[in-house]
Order: sequence, then C-alpha cells, then structure tokens
Amino acid sequence: MGRRGMNRYAGSDAMRLTAENKLGMMGWMMRMAAVRAFFPSTVWLAVLCMAGSSGLRLVAADEKVLFSARPALSARPALSGIVYGGRSIPASGNASGESIGEVSYSGISLLPGEFPLNFSVDTAPPGKPPVVRIRTRLEGWENEWRDHESQMYLVLRFLDEENRAVSSESFIRQGNSPGWGGLPQNSRWHRQVNEVEVPERSRRVQILLVSGGTPRTTGFWAVRRLRLTVKATADEATPGTQLYQLDQLSGPGLDSPRGNPNGWLRDGTGLEIPILYTQAEDDGSFQPLLALLDANPDNTGGWLQKLTAASPVAPGQHLRLEVEEKYSIGRGREAEVSFHSLPVGDYVFRAWATDELGRPTGPSLRLPVEVRPPFYAATWFRLLGAVLLLAALLGGVRYFSWRKMQRELQRLERHRAVAEERTRMARDLHDEMGSRFTQISLLAGRALLSAPVDESVREPIRNINGAVKELASALEEIVWAANPLHDTLEGFSNYLSKYASAVLRDAGLRCRLDIPTTLPPRTLPSGLRHRLMMAVKEALNNALKHAHATEVCVRLELDGPRLLLTVSDDGDGFDPVTVKRGNGLDHLQRRMEEVGGTCGFESRLASGTCVRLTVPLPMAKEDA
Repeated sequence: MGRRGMNRYAGSDAMRLTAENKLGMMGWMMRMAAVRAFFPSTVWLAVLCMAGSSGLRLVAADEKVLFSARPALSARPALSGIVYGGRSIPASGNASGESIGEVSYSGISLLPGEFPLNFSVDTAPPGKPPVVRIRTRLEGWENEWRDHESQMYLVLRFLDEENRAVSSESFIRQGNSPGWGGLPQNSRWHRQVNEVEVPERSRRVQILLVSGGTPRTTGFWAVRRLRLTVKATADEATPGTQLYQLDQLSGPGLDSPRGNPNGWLRDGTGLEIPILYTQAEDDGSFQPLLALLDANPDNTGGWLQKLTAASPVAPGQHLRLEVEEKYSIGRGREAEVSFHSLPVGDYVFRAWATDELGRPTGPSLRLPVEVRPPFYAATWFRLLGAVLLLAALLGGVRYFSWRKMQRELQRLERHRAVAEERTRMARDLHDEMGSRFTQISLLAGRALLSAPVDESVREPIRNINGAVKELASALEEIVWAANPLHDTLEGFSNYLSKYASAVLRDAGLRCRLDIPTTLPPRTLPSGLRHRLMMAVKEALNNALKHAHATEVCVRLELDGPRLLLTVSDDGDGFDPVTVKRGNGLDHLQRRMEEVGGTCGFESRLASGTCVRLTVPLPMAKEDA
C-alpha cells in the first residue's frame, strides 16, 4: 500500500486508523455484505466500488466480526438426489434448528453389490440464499471435511509480436494451501515454484490470477513476492535473468480493497472477485497484496497483468515462476459425492454450507448410511450356518454311532448264531455219538463175558473196548472244544486240570498243578483252546513216553496280554543239540505258530525237560 495514501486516510475527519483497524480483508468483506444486501446486482456493486473507498471505511469494531459476508444468512445444503444400485431414490428429511442445527434425512441401507453410491448436494430451496461453498464428510470413513473439486489458476499467457495469444500454461490451485489455519491471518505463507518452456512464436508472457476457469469456484487466494526468471543454461555463469518481480504494489487507492495497482487489471464476469488484501507484516506495517475473494459460484474473475507490464521472452527459454501464497478453494452451489465401495458398517453422510473460507453458515445435512453385509455374511446367516453345521455334525456322529451299534449288533447276532450252532453240534455229538460209543462198549463187554477162554478171541474184543473208550475220550474233547460255553480262560483251566490229573493218574505219575484259582474273565476262542490243548497233550505224551519221569508239573500264568503254559518233568532229559527231533516237537512248534504263539524247550541230561508255550490273549472285540 502506498504510504502517502495511508497517511491521507489517517488524517481524515471521519476516523483515525490504528494498527488494529487498518483496512483489510475482514473489514472489506463485512462492508461488502452490507452493500450486497442492498445492491444485489454485480454492476451496481462495481459502480459503487469504483466510486471510491471513503464510503466503505470501517471502524475497528467492524473489523473484529467474522471475515465472511455469509454467516448470518443461514444458508444450508439439500440433497437433490441419491443413486445406488443403479436406481435413484428420493431424499426426505426435516429441519431441526435454525442457523446452527441439522437437517436430518431418512437413512438408507444398501448391500456391497449396490455400489457405487452417489449423492447430489444442491443449494438451499428457492427463496433461500445460495450456498457459497459446500463441504462434505462421511463420518466413519473420512476424518476431515472434503472440499469438492474446483480450481483457481496461475496462468502464463504467451503472446506473439501482435500481442495475440499463442498458448498458455496453467498451474492449478485447489483445496487448502500447506499451513492454512482457517483464516488468512492465521495461515502461513507457502512458497510454490513452477517451470515452463516458452513455445514457438512467443515474444511476450503475461501473468494472470484467475478464479474458476469454470463456474462454481469459491474461496480465497492471496499472492506476494511473485518472481518470473529465465533459468540459466549449464554454460552460463549467472544464475538466471529476472523478467518480472512483484514484492510491493504501487498505484492509486491502495488503502482500499478496490484500489488500482500499477501494471494490473481486473478481468472476468465477476469484477468483485479480484481485491487487494492488506497483510500485516512482522514489523507492524501493512502491505496491500493481490488477492481473489470469490463468494459467487456463478462468476469468474481475476487479476490480469497489463500488456505494458508483460515480460519479453524468446522461444525455447525455460521460465521459473516463484510465488508465495496462501489459499482455501472449494466448490459452491452443488456437488457430486461418489463412493465406489465401503466396508460393512454404519456411517453418517454430512454436508455443510460454509462461507468462502469454509466456515459453517447454517444447519448441516445429516444422512445415516448403513452398508449391510450380504445374507451369506450376515450374523444371523452365520449363526444359522453354525447351528446347521453343528446339527449336521451331531447327526453325523449319531448316524455313525448308530451304524457302529448296528454292526456290533450284527456281529453279536452272528456270534450268537455261531454259538448256538456250535452248542447244537456239541450236544448232537455228545448225545448221538456218546450213546453209540456207550452201546459199542457195552456190547464189547458182553461179548467179552460170553467169549470162550481162548485169548485169540478175547484179545480183539478187549482191543475193541479200549478203542471205543479212546474214541469216547476224543469225542469228549471235541465236544468240549466246540461248546461255546467253555470259551473262557476259566473253562480252559478247569478242563486242563481235569485232563492232566486223569492222564497222569492213570499213568501212575505224580501230578502237580500250579494254576491260579481266580482268573480274569478273558475269552479264549475254540480254535485257540483246541490248539493249545493239543499242544499240552503232546507235551504230556512226550513226558509219559520218553522221560521216564516220576512227577509232572503243569503251570498256568498270565504275563500281561500273554498266556504262559509250562509242562515240566523230572525225567531223563536230553541234549537239545544232539537229540533227533521227532514229529512231536515239530507239531508243537506248528500248532503255536498257527495261533501266533511260541514254543520253547529247556532240557539237560538227567535234569528233566521243560516245555514253555506262549500265546497272546485276544481282545474281547476280536473274539468271534
């Protein structure tokens, strides 16, 4: 700002300005709000602005109010459309509050497959003030308010010899500059550097600061220390040639936002957009700066460098544009918001009408959004699936248990049928064959009584009678082996004791039995009992025929899952190395192998013989 203009303004009779009440953007905007309330036409506003600054001066109290011209207007956004799943649905809501409150809309619920979700946010209903700027946020997904896409441009326009435009290079400004604090006076300056190559046929370059190449742009942008230089090539000693430098404005009326700085023109359909912003420096002085304050989404305006201030350039030069700036730029009147996908959950879509600096001016828009899971991912479906799976598992367990029980019942039924058949066969053999052998024995006895004294006749009869008795004994053993009532360890031990005692007693030998009186209820199948008994008979027969013993000991014991049976005598013994093995020892070995058992011998000359038989006891479920 020109110091002379400020002093003249300070000496006027209307008021005295101090550091607190210097004309700046805040005061100008509040005054502009009052003026625009009475002069809605942009033309009248421009005429009034050009009339001078004396009618627009503000006192210090006015400068302390809000920056914006909009906060008292209670402008608010409205949903004009909601589209998801390829269909459009109406938006219905009701206001709850006046200037600061909410406009709550009925919530929507959609599935992940119904995306994208689109919201159309529009201005307030007819008759209400237009929305200057719209900000939106999806709570639960976005942490910050979103400014919708809109731009201001720093443009380099290249001109030919006749000052006709050859081409232009635009550098976009959008959103908030780094260090933006919500108000210009709370924000720090940001240095931005851009580079461009001069195109063919260019002779001059002109600088423009433009708000909204397309309408709907709103916001604030201030620039200081603008420099345009030609970058030095590698073989140049100097760092570069300076074409243009703007550190301080000069010209008439710089103590007013509507002043006319030298070398610059206002351009566009909105002549109220380009203004002078008064920046307080660190030393307490005030400097006017080029700024754009766009509070009308329908107009475009900016600062245009005069042709007389344009810088000469040559094709192929590399230009470097440096600027210090701060800005907050958004979109006004309407906005489109799209979400292509969202996780399952609850959200709240909010939209807020704000002034050109992004501060709320009225009620916000609130719309609950639910993204519900597909039926196969819903909690009820998962619970139902878990219940069905559990029911299927329980049903499967029950079915397999039932099948196992059925198989066990069938096995037991087969076992019972086999046992009944064995019992019948044993009973038939005992009754039928036993009675026949008894009859033959009685007939042989009667024949022996009536036979002549001649031994040649009586001897065959006695042989017949002995053979019958042996057959009866063999039949008794077969019946015992076939009868399932004896398929127990105790039944085997009883028969073994009875048989060994009888055989040794008839042979005139002492019999010593070492058999436990109490045995566990273990099952011995008939095949195992028969082969084990045949092995015991073979061992006793060897003792009777070859050992010349006086005493035979039969021992039965359990060793875990095995049954040990020992037959020992005090006879002559033999040398296992030199003795000639007969069929008896081979039969013993083969019989034990048939039932998975072993047969061992211990013998020394004149020290007796010991035969050890070992067989595994089957489990109860294997008995069949």
